[in-house]
Amino acid sequence: MRYRWLLFDADGTLFDYDGAEASALERTLAGEGRATDAAARAAYHRINAALWKQLEGGTVDAATLRTRRFELLFAELDIPCAAARTASERYLVELAACARLLPGAEEVVRELAASTRMAIVTNGLADVQRPRFARSSIADLFELLTISDELGIAKPDPRILDVTLEALGSPPKDEVLMIGDSLTSDVQGGVNAGVDTCWLAPNGDRPPEAPLPTWVIRSLAELPAIVSGARGRAGAREGAADPVPRVPEC
Repeated sequence: MRYRWLLFDADGTLFDYDGAEASALERTLAGEGRATDAAARAAYHRINAALWKQLEGGTVDAATLRTRRFELLFAELDIPCAAARTASERYLVELAACARLLPGAEEVVRELAASTRMAIVTNGLADVQRPRFARSSIADLFELLTISDELGIAKPDPRILDVTLEALGSPPKDEVLMIGDSLTSDVQGGVNAGVDTCWLAPNGDRPPEAPLPTWVIRSLAELPAIVSGARGRAGAREGAADPVPRVPEC
C-alpha cells in the first residue's frame, strides 16, 4: 500500500459543484424575478471564481465573499443591490440542498475506505458544506470534514492540512495523498504541506511547471491503483520518474 491516508477536496472532486451551482443560481435569480440566461451564468461564474481566488490569496474573507459576489452580479444585471444579502442567503440554502456526487465518486471512495483513512479538506463555506456532506451517501466513509470557513485558513495555506493530519493522528507524510481538481489550492496546498498530490483533470489538461502534481488522473477510477501502489511511479506526471521535490521541513 503506497498511501494509507487520503485527503480529498470536495467541490469538483467528489461533489458535482457545477450542477449544484447552476441549479442554485437559477432558483436564486428566480426569486428576484430574473431568468438565468447564459450571460447571467457567465457573469456569476467569472465573479465567483475571482473572489475564490482572492480567498485563496488571503485578500478576501469568507464573510465578504458571501454577499460581495451577488452585489457585483446584481450591479451587472441591473438588479437592486439591496437584495444581495437576501439572495446570498437563498443561494447558500439551495446550494446546501444539492448533495449530488460526480459520476463514479461513491464507488471509488467506498472501495478506498476499506483500506485507507480518509478526510475531506475544503475551502467551502460551512453552512453549505456541513449540511450537504451530511445529506450525501458518503458521509459515513470519512473520519473528518475540515472547512476553511471554520478555521479561517484556506488552501493552499499548509496549516489547514496540518490541522487535518494532526486530527488524524499525525501520520507519516509519505503515506498521505492530497486529491483535488485545483492546481492553485489542492495541489499547491499539498506541495506546501509536504505531501504527495493527485490532480484530477477530467479534460486531459497538462499541468504547468508549477505547482507540479505527483500524479495526474482524468477520472477518480484511476485512483485506487495509485493508492495501492499498483500504478508505478512511471505513470505519474506524464511519464516523470521522480516525485515532486518536497518543501523542506523546519
